[in-house]
Amino acid sequence: MDMMAPYIENLHSQARTLLEENLIPFWKTNLYNEEDGRFFGYIDRDGNGDPTRPVHAVLMCRALWAFSVAFSQTEDQECLVMADRLYAVLTTDFLDDHFGGIYSETTYEGIALSMQKRTFVQAFFIIAAARYGRVSGNANALESAQDLFALLKMHAQRSVGGFTDVLRRDWSDDEDGHIWWMNRHGAVYIFNSQLHMLEAAIELEEAVPTGYRTPLKEQLEFIANRFYRIEEGHLSGALSGDFEAVDATYAFGNELEAAYLMRRAAALCAAETTWASLSSTMVSKVVEHGWDEVHHGFFFSGSSSAEELNRCKVWWVQAEGLVALIDAYQADNVTNYLSLALQLWQFIETNLVDHEIGELRSSAPNPYTDERSIAQQAARDRRTGREKASAFKCPYHTVRMCVEVLQRLGPALHTGRSH
Repeated sequence: MDMMAPYIENLHSQARTLLEENLIPFWKTNLYNEEDGRFFGYIDRDGNGDPTRPVHAVLMCRALWAFSVAFSQTEDQECLVMADRLYAVLTTDFLDDHFGGIYSETTYEGIALSMQKRTFVQAFFIIAAARYGRVSGNANALESAQDLFALLKMHAQRSVGGFTDVLRRDWSDDEDGHIWWMNRHGAVYIFNSQLHMLEAAIELEEAVPTGYRTPLKEQLEFIANRFYRIEEGHLSGALSGDFEAVDATYAFGNELEAAYLMRRAAALCAAETTWASLSSTMVSKVVEHGWDEVHHGFFFSGSSSAEELNRCKVWWVQAEGLVALIDAYQADNVTNYLSLALQLWQFIETNLVDHEIGELRSSAPNPYTDERSIAQQAARDRRTGREKASAFKCPYHTVRMCVEVLQRLGPALHTGRSH
């Protein structure tokens, strides 16, 4: 084994420990209320669930995906039980029996609060139900994922490509509903929705081989041709209906996540050589513009103007960054990416992992004390607070980080090679 092998073995071992002794126990213990058989939509930083808070579909979907993946990785039957419960609540409390699709939010008791059909939310049901159906053998779950994908192709996909951001309950366009915290400009297209519709097609293609190659290619081409800024090597965050950029911000976490998901999608539709350089360039540019050389970790976002750099270190950006660095190292054999991945893991372990309560904290302590950085951190804390679970603080990124490390680096250990 080469000189990096001991470090790879250590990372592999620590990822398994984090997954099996921290993340899975935290979510098994705290997300579900055994007393009344309901799921919490909010868990505070000490692990206490709050039944007065709404329950968001994204949390339920991401938890379903995470428990399904955890079951396939560990064969822990309790994970499958949790997945069964989550799928049941999604297809009862959240399911729109009349128009199809799922509601975005309910009360703790299961009464619908938001009936809009956000593409981002629908995509996560497809992602979760497809994976759950595949690992559990539940044919109805896989069928429900395929049916919803077909509905989105019918109603949310625009004739010029891509998927619109928000629709009404009956699938008509909701122009007034496009403005929300993830789409502050009210754009027709936001990158987050495009990325997760690509991921939805990935999950379906892995569950039904060769059945979703065409949607994969279509979405890859749409992202590359419309969102990718060739001259800058970054992705637009949002586009108008005429494909004009309406947000100049580079979301480093989205770009890192996109880099390895696009590479995976390309492999599934036998088009690896077409997209390989794009994925590699995105990782290179994020490392160049978003890596903190002083304190380590990835900054949250930036733009063509250095003045717009957001120095917050958010949990999910670090998790996706770790996977992207390992993916780029394996694809391009750039040793520096592996070195950065090892530094990033140390940063995560030291600054984000809660070794007492469990899970990752929302963001790392911010060492930058200039006025703008302090304001940025305050805004970040208002967004995700310091909770362990909420509408978008979910087990998806953290569980995926660990499982990707185990699956990607495990074979290298068995063969005696790091690449």
